[in-house]
This record gives sequence, structure tokens and C-alpha cells, in this order.
Amino acid sequence: MLFAFVVCLLFTIGNVDLVTSTPTGLPLIEVYYQATNSKPATNFLVLMPGLILLFTLFNVFASVSRLIWVFSKDKGLPFSNFFSTVSYQTMGT
Repeated sequence: MLFAFVVCLLFTIGNVDLVTSTPTGLPLIEVYYQATNSKPATNFLVLMPGLILLFTLFNVFASVSRLIWVFSKDKGLPFSNFFSTVSYQTMGT
């Protein structure tokens, strides 16, 4: 999938000098703008991967925290006593 994205990006890159010296600091935004010639479309194309990244980060943190907890229960990590302890606190106490 990334290979297809890179191939499409290289075919739509447009003016390379403008992309490398973009005032935004992110060349990908300039490539999107050159391809669409529209600021709303550019914002949409930049926002969609950002939203996907935001949602995937929550899943990554949840899975990593579970892995750390399970490994520490089996005494497989340094400071296992600290990481294997689950503290149940209610809101307001």
C-alpha cells in the first residue's frame, strides 16, 4: 500500500523546487496542493491520515499496556512488582 502511495506521489509531484522550498515546512502538503489546486481538498487529504493515526494510537497504547502487564505478572520485566500491580480507584476518592 505504501508502495502505491509513493508511486502516485512521484507521478503527481509537480514542481520539485517549489516542493523542496515550501513555506509550510511539510513538502507533502505542497504536493497535495499542487495536485488539487484547492486548499480545502489539501486540508482534507492531510486531515484523513491524521485522524487514522489518532485512532490507531489509542489501540497501540492499549495493547502495549496489556503486554507490559502480562509480562510483569510472569516476572518477565524489570520492576515487575510495580507494573503488575493493578490499583482500583473510583472517581472522587
